[in-house]
Amino acid sequence: MVLGENLWEPNNVPEGLRLLIDRPWIVIFGLSYTVSDYLLFLNQADVGMFFDSKVINRVIMNRVAIFIDGANLYYTQRHLGWSVDFQKLLKYFSDQYKIVQARYYVASPEPPSDEQKAFNRFLISTGYSIKSKLLKKITIKESGETVLKGNLDIELVIDALVSSDQYDIFILFSGDGDFLPLIEAIKSKGKNVFVYSTIGLSSIEIVSELGMNFCDLNKMRSIIEQIKPKQKDTLIKSAQIAATDGTSNVIKNSLPNIGDIFVGQVQSVKNYGIFLVNPFNSKCLLPIGQLGVTKYVTDLTSIINQSDLFEVEVYNIDTTNIVPEITVKLVDRSKSIEITSRII
Repeated sequence: MVLGENLWEPNNVPEGLRLLIDRPWIVIFGLSYTVSDYLLFLNQADVGMFFDSKVINRVIMNRVAIFIDGANLYYTQRHLGWSVDFQKLLKYFSDQYKIVQARYYVASPEPPSDEQKAFNRFLISTGYSIKSKLLKKITIKESGETVLKGNLDIELVIDALVSSDQYDIFILFSGDGDFLPLIEAIKSKGKNVFVYSTIGLSSIEIVSELGMNFCDLNKMRSIIEQIKPKQKDTLIKSAQIAATDGTSNVIKNSLPNIGDIFVGQVQSVKNYGIFLVNPFNSKCLLPIGQLGVTKYVTDLTSIINQSDLFEVEVYNIDTTNIVPEITVKLVDRSKSIEITSRII
């Protein structure tokens, strides 16, 4: 048998050895691998790449499972002041490991908003699987205030434990201390655990956990951030021009790309969101859910001024109608704080 021949393919192993194929018995760098994994490694290896760490990581099946607490990561991004590019995030890990799962957990309203549906479609097309459940309306008796609540912590925990045989490395995007028992349980199974969040929002129990591989997202900013377009200053100017005469001398009859950032001025206000004058001559909606306010809003029209300027990021573009429709989210944290302060 010669290294690299098809005889090394797991499917060519005699039937009598089939029972061994999926049994973890080879231990390399403290991790167990099946015969299938080892044969696949031998079949793809050659002398020049044998000690290449990236090849070893991927071929010997350092299998990675990524679990994202959507709500926690959302508030982490708001705290940091920049947004994660989920395509870059997945590529960052796939360049180093074999991704066997990439799960995103999020609560959604009923019915789901257009922006939520668009974001979900984007994640699925990128390679994530989504687990969602409906937000619940809870009325606080003392104040009569109605708040929305949604939590998928239990679903994440169950999925992580049930599928633990499928991965060697568990990656959690959340700083929620409620996940500490899950982390300890997975570590007890001999898995490597990495937690991604940021100092200041993460539970002290997680940050200080003995042997914890805690990774601050700020250190990954240059790798996974959604890049703002270089033409930002030009777009700001064009938005101001469009606000005064309804046209744009800079960008006309063109559409932005997902992730582009520009400044828009108020065109009209509805209780569900703000329509913005924009440099693309398109219908542009900033939904109330993307304003980043931290208080319940009963009447959006009463707290938005015609003179307000909003620095926003495009996350959905719909060209099915004659006039293209753009959906954006507010990226200026100071504006979110300002609007929140106007709520009585």
